[in-house]
Amino acid sequence: MAAPSAVGCFLGLAFLLCGAARGAPQLDAEAARQQAADRVGRLPGQPAVKFAQYAGYVTVNEAHGRALFYWFFEATAGAAKKPLVLWLNGDEHIDFSERRIFKSLSKEVLEKR
Repeated sequence: MAAPSAVGCFLGLAFLLCGAARGAPQLDAEAARQQAADRVGRLPGQPAVKFAQYAGYVTVNEAHGRALFYWFFEATAGAAKKPLVLWLNGDEHIDFSERRIFKSLSKEVLEKR
C-alpha cells in the first residue's frame, strides 16, 4: 500500500479538527489530547478572541522528518454551514500552482492531478 500523500494527511487533519471544533462525540482520547495540545489560547500582544484556533504540525514523512504547518480557525457563527478553506503556499522560487499537485478549474475549485 502506498504511503499517504502530504495533502491527504493535511486534509484528514483538517476534517478531524472541523469535527472536533463542532463537538463531535466520537473523538478518542488520543485525538482529544492532541486537539488540546494544538489549541492556541492567546497570542502575545494580541487581544483575546471569541473563537477557537489550533496550530501545529502534521507529519507527512517521518523517515525524512517532514511536516506541514497548519493553523485552523473556527468559524465564529454557523460553523456547520461554513466551507473549509485550505490555503497552500509555494516557496520563494515556486508558486503553489506550479507544483502540479492540483490544477485550477476556477478561482473556487481545485482538482487533484
